Amino acid sequence: MFFFRSIRFRLTLWYLVTLALILLLFSTFIYLTISNRLYAEVDRGLLAIAEAVASPTLEPFRKSAPSVLDQILEDFIGPNVADKFVQISDAEGKVFSSSTNLQSISLPLDKASLMLAGIGKSTYHTHSNLLHYPIRTITMPVMEKGHMVQVVQVGTLLDYASDILEKLLVIFAVSIPLALMLLWYAGWFLAGRALKPVELITTSAQKISAENLSHRLEVLNPNDEIGRLAKTFNMTLDRLENAFNRTRQFSMDVSHELRTPLTILRGETEVGIRWGGDAEELKKILKSNMEEINRMSDIIGDLLELSRTEEGKLVLNPVPVELYELLQDICTKAAPGAKEKRIVLNLSNAGSFMVSGDPARLRQIFLNLVENAIKYTPCDGRISIAIDSEPGWAKISVTDTGPGIPQADIPHVFEQFYRVDKARNRNDGGSGLGLSLVRALSEAHGGRVELFSLPGNGCTFTVFLPLPQL
Repeated sequence: MFFFRSIRFRLTLWYLVTLALILLLFSTFIYLTISNRLYAEVDRGLLAIAEAVASPTLEPFRKSAPSVLDQILEDFIGPNVADKFVQISDAEGKVFSSSTNLQSISLPLDKASLMLAGIGKSTYHTHSNLLHYPIRTITMPVMEKGHMVQVVQVGTLLDYASDILEKLLVIFAVSIPLALMLLWYAGWFLAGRALKPVELITTSAQKISAENLSHRLEVLNPNDEIGRLAKTFNMTLDRLENAFNRTRQFSMDVSHELRTPLTILRGETEVGIRWGGDAEELKKILKSNMEEINRMSDIIGDLLELSRTEEGKLVLNPVPVELYELLQDICTKAAPGAKEKRIVLNLSNAGSFMVSGDPARLRQIFLNLVENAIKYTPCDGRISIAIDSEPGWAKISVTDTGPGIPQADIPHVFEQFYRVDKARNRNDGGSGLGLSLVRALSEAHGGRVELFSLPGNGCTFTVFLPLPQL
C-alpha cells in the first residue's frame, strides 16, 4: 500500500499519464493528417474524372452500354479510369448507364445528395458496406440552362488509403504501449534519482533526537529545491536546538533559583518547630520566611510576564505618555533606596517627548533599570537619567557609577537568570529576571534596549522607544 502512495510512484505515474496523452494526441494528429491527405488526393482524382464524364464532349456517349462506356472513358480520360466506378442517372435518380464493374452492385444515391445535386452542388461520400474495401464516391450534377438533367457518380476503392491507415494504426498500437513501458522504467529510474536526496534527508532526520539536536542534514546541492529544503530543515533544527537549550537552561535556572528560598524556609521553619524560642525570635523567623516567599512570588510573577511576552500574549493598553513626568514619578519612588546609600539621583531632560505606550509597562521598564543601578552603585555614587531623541526615536539613558560589566558578559546580561560573576551575584539580591523583562517589554513597545559598559566605569542602559509619526 505504501508503494502506491509513495511520491516516486505518483511522479512516475503522472509522468507516464502525461506522456501517454502527448503520444495519443500526436498519433491522432498524424493519423488525421495522413487520412485527410489521402482522402484529398482521392477526391481530386474523382473530381477530375467526374468533370470529364459530365462534360458536353461525352454527352452523346453517356447512355452507351457498359462495355462501350468503358472503352470511351478509357479513350477520352486514359487508363486511370480502369479501376473507377462510373454511374449515370437521370434527374430523378434512376440509373440508365454504368461501367462494367458495377454490374453486380450500384452506387447509392440518397435523397440528400440528389437534392444538393439539383441546386448544382457536388457531394462526396464513403460507403463501407458495398465491397471488401470502402468506396469513395463523388456525386456531380449535369446542368443545362440552370436545371439538372443528369447525375454523374464516380467511385473508387479506398484499398490503398485503407491499407496505409491500417498499417499506421498497427504501428501506433505496437509502438505506443512499448514506448509507455520503456518510459515507465525511465520515469521510475529518474524519479528515484531525483528523490535520492529526500531519502538521505529522511534517513538523517530519523537519527535526530533530543540527545543529538546538533546533528545536521547534508546539503548535496544547495541551489536546487531539495538543497533549499535541507537548508531550511537545518535552520529549523538550529531554532529547535536553541529553544531546547534555552528550555533546559531555564528549567535548571528555575530549579536553582527556587531551591535556595525553599531551603531557607524549611531550615528556619524546622528551627522554629524544634527549638521554639520566644515570640520575638519566632517573629524574626516569620519575617525572614515572608521575605523568601515574596522572593519566590516575584520570580514566578516575572516568569509569567516573560512567558506572555515571548508568546505574544502580553496585552498592552497604549496611551500617550509624557516621558519626563513618568521618569519623575519613578525617581520619587526610587529616592528612598538611593538616599539610604547616599547616591545622587539626577534626571535631565532635553525636551518634552510623548510616546505611545502602556504606562504600567513603561514604568516597569524604567523602575527596573533605576533600581538595578541603585543596587550595583556603591555608596556616595551617582545615577544620571537623561531623555534625548534621534530621528524617529526617543532615547532614555540610565547611567551609574558602579563597577561596570566585563565585555564578555555584555551579550548575556539580558538573558534570564544571568548574573555577572563577582560584581553581580546572588548576595546582591534580585531574581535575575529584571533585565530580561526590560528587553522583552521594550521590544513589545516596538523599541529596543542597548548597554554600554567598561569595567570600573559604570554602565549605561539606553532604551529606544518609537516616537509617534506626525
